[in-house]
Amino acid sequence: MALQEWWDVLYKRFSPVENLKRINEAFLLSKRIRLLYEVLCFILILFDAFFLFLPVIFPLKPNTVLAIAEFDAVVVLFLWVEFLARVSNEEHKLSHVTNDWTDIVAIIPFDYIAFSAFGAVQLGLAFKIIRLIRIAALLRFSRRIEKTVLSFIEKTRLIYGLVLYLLVIIVGAALLFNIEGGINPTMSTPDDTLWYMIVTVTSVGYGDVVPVTGFGRMIGVVAMLSAIFFTSLVTATTTSALFEKFRREREETLERSKDTIGNVISKLDALNEKVEDLRAELQELKQ
Repeated sequence: MALQEWWDVLYKRFSPVENLKRINEAFLLSKRIRLLYEVLCFILILFDAFFLFLPVIFPLKPNTVLAIAEFDAVVVLFLWVEFLARVSNEEHKLSHVTNDWTDIVAIIPFDYIAFSAFGAVQLGLAFKIIRLIRIAALLRFSRRIEKTVLSFIEKTRLIYGLVLYLLVIIVGAALLFNIEGGINPTMSTPDDTLWYMIVTVTSVGYGDVVPVTGFGRMIGVVAMLSAIFFTSLVTATTTSALFEKFRREREETLERSKDTIGNVISKLDALNEKVEDLRAELQELKQ
């Protein structure tokens, strides 16, 4: 029995699995990884919905639409992991899947399947409607993310910054195509104007596509200023919220550690009292 106890002590002390469990409990690693993964999924869903929406309103080139379909397929891989993790935590898995059937629609890459089956062809109105349904399913999928993630995004105003980014890109690209399309050879297609708006809003500015009209350049200036303003705002609020969250978690961990240490000390005090009582009883027996 003593040998088994020694084995248990050594196993808990030196086992890599047990050490990882202790590290996880001390620093809440699994919770933080889960949080960061869900934030990543939320951002990927927003960008995926944005890219899927572009072919609905712009007549993009087949190669561009294919690239969007491939990006959507990659995002779906991340969403499958999130979906399976979510279902595994449910007690009634089948009923959860049937009740939330829109999640299944969200994690099926219809665009990539269509291109694999039919090739790079211009898809009609019916498939555009299917794409809009898929976008709605993706956004609904994002609303099922853990409440802490949604509250974090709401607190940091991250969603507002992303939405404004996307609106600036879409509206600016549409205006530039109408203004520059007939007179600017570098902006002859919606793909060109979208590319210009994206590299401008992200402050990259390759210079391969530039407006030549005064109004087009004004749109570029608005995009640049919007990028500077919203990037600074989102970066500052996100950093502040992350530091605040990690500070609260650290304080909670310290409080739990204090409680644990206090319980250990109280148990040691109780043991000392019992030892003192035993000593007293032994002294009485000797007398």
